[in-house]
Amino acid sequence: MDKTPLLFALGALLLAGCGLNGDAGYQAGYAARLAGDDDKAFAYYLNAARSDAYPEARLEVADMYLQGRGTRQDTGQAISWFRQLANADDPQWSRQAHRQLGLIYRGDYGAEYRNRRKAAEHFRRCADQGDADCGRLLALLTPPSLRVVAAGSQSVASGLPGVNIYARHAASVYKIVVYEQLGADFEPLSVGSAIAIDSYRAITSYHLLQAGGVPVSIDSSPDGGAVQEADVQVWQVTRVDPRRDLALLTLAEPVRPLNFTDTMASFDRVRVGEKVFAIGAPAGLDKTLTEGIVSARRTENGVRLIQTTAPVTYGSSGGALFNTEGNLIGMTVKGVQAGGNFNFALAMDEVQAFLAE
Repeated sequence: MDKTPLLFALGALLLAGCGLNGDAGYQAGYAARLAGDDDKAFAYYLNAARSDAYPEARLEVADMYLQGRGTRQDTGQAISWFRQLANADDPQWSRQAHRQLGLIYRGDYGAEYRNRRKAAEHFRRCADQGDADCGRLLALLTPPSLRVVAAGSQSVASGLPGVNIYARHAASVYKIVVYEQLGADFEPLSVGSAIAIDSYRAITSYHLLQAGGVPVSIDSSPDGGAVQEADVQVWQVTRVDPRRDLALLTLAEPVRPLNFTDTMASFDRVRVGEKVFAIGAPAGLDKTLTEGIVSARRTENGVRLIQTTAPVTYGSSGGALFNTEGNLIGMTVKGVQAGGNFNFALAMDEVQAFLAE
């Protein structure tokens, strides 16, 4: 049954009489929107929005200006209506308006209104009103970076450095499976690893993603327990650098914040012969710890690499290489098994430069 005539009939009943009150205008706008008539919906919502008693109508008007539905697209008008809501006493509407204003000033609706300071202000006010996602949006406004730690400034309890490093950092290294959608099914394209560097972002190897697809992390527990729904998270590829074989990933819709590692030792502090530990997912075996030494420091095509005897194989790409102080010194990228055990990690200085660009 076509519901359109019924919806308009209801709207007509609501509008009977000489004029519209706020409730009638909002209900008529809702009916028109359901019927697919954005022009009428906008007119009805605009009438209702003139009353302070109908913040929901103001939200609809602001959004329709922002999207250009039922009226011309006008970001300035949208901002004006969102500001009215943002200054309202009711946090239900205020936080929604602050969130939308934050997205506008982040640049989601064009560079003309991009203003990082204003975006941060609105996300912060939204977060203060109890919206956890605004806290995430606020965090993502700050470019990711790693803290450079001087050699010898930290120490791991003597005797069991591998045990301590694994306990401290295994949770920050995630198994990544890149899926391709084929009709209704998803097929894996590649398997690798990723290092979380803050609560919502991680780095991995570009070559895992160059064929396209959707990266998904599977965070199995170190004790081998069953994977839960909350352990599976979907990522967006934020930025890539093919020359360095690097990619920055951001959680698409976070189930929970990430465990992360954000300390690094610079390339010039890496010593040939020092012991190192790799954590990754070789052959898809999540959170595997291996050890070795630094075999050499190299530069290929202007990119700094650490050669190591710590095994690197399929699935290890994008994993972490730590020194005995528990600081990241590299991201494992490739291994050459023929004729010997030659494995390589991208120096964290390259990652830091990539993040700063």
